Amino acid sequence: MDIPVYLIAGFLDAGKTNFINGILKDGFAAEDKTLLICCEEGEEEYDPHGLFNVFTYTVEDQAELTPELFKKLEKQYRPKQVIIEYNGMWMLQTLFNAMPQDWVIYQELLFADANTFLSYNANMRGLVVDKLNTPELVVFNRMPKDMDKLPLHKIVRGVSRRPDIAYDHGGDDVEYDDIEDPLPFDVNA
Repeated sequence: MDIPVYLIAGFLDAGKTNFINGILKDGFAAEDKTLLICCEEGEEEYDPHGLFNVFTYTVEDQAELTPELFKKLEKQYRPKQVIIEYNGMWMLQTLFNAMPQDWVIYQELLFADANTFLSYNANMRGLVVDKLNTPELVVFNRMPKDMDKLPLHKIVRGVSRRPDIAYDHGGDDVEYDDIEDPLPFDVNA
């Protein structure tokens, strides 16, 4: 039987742990035994009150990501679902190569700090492209209301047309991307 995997990727201080704490608090793991694999330890910590029915395992080094590790975790914890908080400095292909075939990515989200994303893209383009290839949703956290969304939109769309894009202004103020991409041809010609 397939084990659903929810992959939460992003760079340090992008809001991954806060998001996971939020979904756990909302009861995401209330019914099913959940394995939470943490591939980095940032400033935020997991809320112990939200970890009911959740078992955590921390991966310290990318080299630990092997098929043997995942099979060991599956045998030890017998999860019905898995959440992976993935380190933004590690290539996703390493994870994909190590995951057992019956661990299926059900949803992949990418979190990025809107204030640092352009700098990451300018200085670590390969890592940014790696994270933009496969998610269903890209969330730009800490997005100032007056910040120009177009450069962020162009970077995402330059890599993939697949993901939805959300701009999180804080609190419950989330704006979804509605920028129309220009057609590659003149419709009036």
